[in-house]
Amino acid sequence: MHKIRKNPRLSAVKLTTELEKRFAIKVNPETARRVTRSYGYNSRVSRRKCFVNERTREVRLNFAKSMVDKDISFWESIIFVDESKFNIFGSDGRISVWRKPNEELNPKNLLPTVKHGGGGIMVCGCFATSGMENLVSLKIIWTNISILKENLKISAHKLGIQNTFKLYQDNDPKHTALNVRL
Repeated sequence: MHKIRKNPRLSAVKLTTELEKRFAIKVNPETARRVTRSYGYNSRVSRRKCFVNERTREVRLNFAKSMVDKDISFWESIIFVDESKFNIFGSDGRISVWRKPNEELNPKNLLPTVKHGGGGIMVCGCFATSGMENLVSLKIIWTNISILKENLKISAHKLGIQNTFKLYQDNDPKHTALNVRL
């Protein structure tokens, strides 16, 4: 059980292989699963959680504190933009972990994610206080800035926001690179 507590991503097959190498005994993977379950662990798909370090937490908290007292006229001039990736072939996979009940948010049992592209279609959309607008397919991730600029102008006009709107995006590194700033 020490191995499972130390590394909850260890599969039953890998556990039996380690036992065979270390103690020279053959154990069926199903036996390892049965014993692991008898100690209160169950195999579950690992929860995904965005990677947030201390600096990012501080930046997010400061942003939230600066926005809490804004009046309604400020929020009526804001457009929020976000993107989503849809896989064309297969999925990004699932990772199983051995955990006890109510331990799904333990850092050992989480699967940190990092935002970068590959293997799918990116779409970008925007919304404001007055509604949602255009959804644009991005063939190459955030590199065709002219499409995004034009889409934002059209969306702002349709949403009834004047030319002096403010744009807010998430803290993804691809938005803060010098070559993609709007």
